[in-house]
Amino acid sequence: MEKSRLYEYIDSRKGEIIERGRIFFDCAELGFKEEKTMDMICTELDKMGVPYEKGIAMTGVKATIGKGNGYHIGFAADIDALPRKDGAGCIHSCGHSIQTAMGLTLLETLVKTGFIEEANGKVTVFFTPAEEFIDFAYRDEKIREGKLEFRSGKQNMIALGCFDDVDCILSAHANGDTETKFDIGSTLAGFMAKKTVFMGKSSHSGAAPHLGKNTLHGAMLCLQAVSFLKDQFAPEAGLKLNPVITKPGGDVNMIPAETIVETYIRANDNETLFEACRRFDACVEHSARMLELDHEIKTTAGYLPLRQSDGLNAVVKENMLAFCGEKDIVKDPVSGASGDVGDLGTLLPTVQFGFSGIEGRFHSDEFIIKDEENCYIDAAKVMVGTIFDLLTQPEKQVRWEGFSGKKEQYLAHLRQNQ
Repeated sequence: MEKSRLYEYIDSRKGEIIERGRIFFDCAELGFKEEKTMDMICTELDKMGVPYEKGIAMTGVKATIGKGNGYHIGFAADIDALPRKDGAGCIHSCGHSIQTAMGLTLLETLVKTGFIEEANGKVTVFFTPAEEFIDFAYRDEKIREGKLEFRSGKQNMIALGCFDDVDCILSAHANGDTETKFDIGSTLAGFMAKKTVFMGKSSHSGAAPHLGKNTLHGAMLCLQAVSFLKDQFAPEAGLKLNPVITKPGGDVNMIPAETIVETYIRANDNETLFEACRRFDACVEHSARMLELDHEIKTTAGYLPLRQSDGLNAVVKENMLAFCGEKDIVKDPVSGASGDVGDLGTLLPTVQFGFSGIEGRFHSDEFIIKDEENCYIDAAKVMVGTIFDLLTQPEKQVRWEGFSGKKEQYLAHLRQNQ
């Protein structure tokens, strides 16, 4: 079968594909609450005759097509949304509904054209919940109830073994570019959350401040020390560290006995991220020791940095060039944003290319899908073309060894920092 047959099928269904995208955009739900979205996905899969598992990590769906022991491609599609800033429900202001629609377009195209029956390989679309790192009270409640282990969808699906037999991960995400069509090779920062509690002794600030142990002084000393950390890492490491005091404590005439400092530590690679965390802890420890304060540090694992597969991105770029010129592709943009696709990229060869077509700021109520042709049609063609090449040209396939060992280390890291 020629690749053009896949493109022709998408073109023949253009109206329906775009309309499906609009329907999913209008169905916006918070992470691990995507019940309606999950049911809509399953309804579409039933129409296609595609087998699936549902209710994975509460609201995730896994749909696999193909046969044989050949290359197994995973496509990761986020399905959650964000709260509207005006309080009126939710909105897909990060464009995850486009990924959901793309996953369905890929499955439909590969099945209805008959290509997947000819290929020696499999494609699994993972409709993953809860990519946005929010709504902690609800998620932590579900963790206590035993319905989840971690706060993000992909983290839970990794732990459940969903990706154990996959060779690579493909994904795509809307970007904010208005001048070009696509980007490849972008980075995402990783992050860890830190909550530090300084504990001292209260006393009257006027009559007997010397009898107290001022935790606000400890916090201020710590903030000063942490401010110097930023100059100890190269700019390309992408270290971002902006702690805030979330509980100053005490009244105006009392020495505060407890002060809380919280921060995210962000970096572009694992080495910087973990080293910055170590140094932050040292700043806390020595600031507390200097003033004879007690302290506790709570570390919560966020997401790991994304480093994309050069080999897979070469295939993606070839397919982009079928729909645009070199000048329409941004190479290797650096982003301070984070996503749990970075966790997958630690375990498996992974790519997440970007596509334009958005108007309005991301994560705002003004977010609009302006260029539906690029978001729903051209981006899907790039992805389906990449899948075609990977399943028909074995020399382009990328595999990594040692998945089980990497997964074991990864889960140990998450469980130690819950």
